[in-house]
Amino acid sequence: MSKRIPARWKVSDAHSPAKGLVRMSWHALNVFNAAAAKPKPGAAAARASVFQQKWAAKRATRAYHVPNISERQLLARHWKSQLPLVQMRSKAETENQPPVQALAFAELERRLDVVLFRSHFASSINQARTQVVHGHVSVNGEKCPYPARRLKPGDLVSVDPKVVATLLPKSRHPKSLPFNPLPFMAPFMFTPAYLEVCYNTCSTVFLRTPLPQPTSVEIPSPHPPDMHALAYEWYSSIKRAKTKRPPSSDPLVVNGRAVRLKSKFESIVRARLKQERDDRWSVWSKRDEDARVKALEAKNSKVVDTGASV
Repeated sequence: MSKRIPARWKVSDAHSPAKGLVRMSWHALNVFNAAAAKPKPGAAAARASVFQQKWAAKRATRAYHVPNISERQLLARHWKSQLPLVQMRSKAETENQPPVQALAFAELERRLDVVLFRSHFASSINQARTQVVHGHVSVNGEKCPYPARRLKPGDLVSVDPKVVATLLPKSRHPKSLPFNPLPFMAPFMFTPAYLEVCYNTCSTVFLRTPLPQPTSVEIPSPHPPDMHALAYEWYSSIKRAKTKRPPSSDPLVVNGRAVRLKSKFESIVRARLKQERDDRWSVWSKRDEDARVKALEAKNSKVVDTGASV
């Protein structure tokens, strides 16, 4: 008699149409989910609270960009609250520029497994991870078994041709490995601007980190930039809450009472109090200087009077 498996241990189908989540995969159901995804109408979106909108955006973007790591790993290794900024030259470029928060997942594009999927050497992010772990991928000529390795500009990634998803096995064609297009791969057959892919040698060069552009977003994603902006606000608030502020050397005292303020206001109040202390110190120093001058003049006059009397 077999034991009943708890529901929390069951592996659910990642491409289930019931969930409707789009992932990094050439699976048929994944393409169906991408085609069936429709934004909520205006009335339904207006009824949703800000928290609900952020959570829904986080759920959708995480399913595509962060499918194989936890949120703790995302915040610790691949999340930066400070986004890259590029100054636009004309007013038209500024108006047409997408939200810079669309680059919230730019650090994930440096991962080795993500680069393999973007280069079309793997049919899914999980297959790319398997290729790396099994030792079929080299970085700058050295085998790298770490899918989470963050590439630097100029790194060369090479893949063993026998594990590339779009090449036929060598047993059928001993002299060459002909290209074999897979079903439902067409929506993903595009190369980002920050990668230089060579299919003849099964290699790719990571050129740079994605940057903001005047009229487009460099990171390939099935979700609009506004959804990325909501996800950025969600994760940035968690990142700020988990960031430990260094304790101040001495408590902030205002009008004889110790108070605790936010870091921004605390720095302003401390600067104002320091300026007041400096002003008082300058006044006291001037008074002391005047007192010393008067004492010296009185002493000199006393000496002169004593000499005259003698």
